[in-house]
Amino acid sequence: MTVALPDIVGRDAARALGLKRFFTGEPCKHGHVAERDVNSRECMECSRERTRKRRAADPEGYREYGRKWRAANPEKPREYQRRWWAANKDKRAAPRLTKRAAAQLRKDRINKRQAAAQRKAARAASELNGAGQAGL
Repeated sequence: MTVALPDIVGRDAARALGLKRFFTGEPCKHGHVAERDVNSRECMECSRERTRKRRAADPEGYREYGRKWRAANPEKPREYQRRWWAANKDKRAAPRLTKRAAAQLRKDRINKRQAAAQRKAARAASELNGAGQAGL
């Protein structure tokens, strides 16, 4: 599997375009070839690793911070959910079947297979009878 790298955009050009990240194609001091933050110049992969380590060291602290943030910003999570639901309409639009409808669908599929098998058997039988015992 190959990963497509982002277009090479310098920090000054990214800042002029109002972007939050830039990409030079050069590795950071830890060897990551990844986008960097325009403000801190930090490699995004280094940032992810640092966050993972902090979260692993103090998971309860992160949970507490999240609880406080949600209490202080009650509308933000709802806004995020609204945007997610609007963006994923097609994924959630599939109708959910009731138990009865699902059972009927299974029965219909079974009946269809059985009918096809009966037609095949009847066709094979008629070929033998109509041709005067074919194959002899």
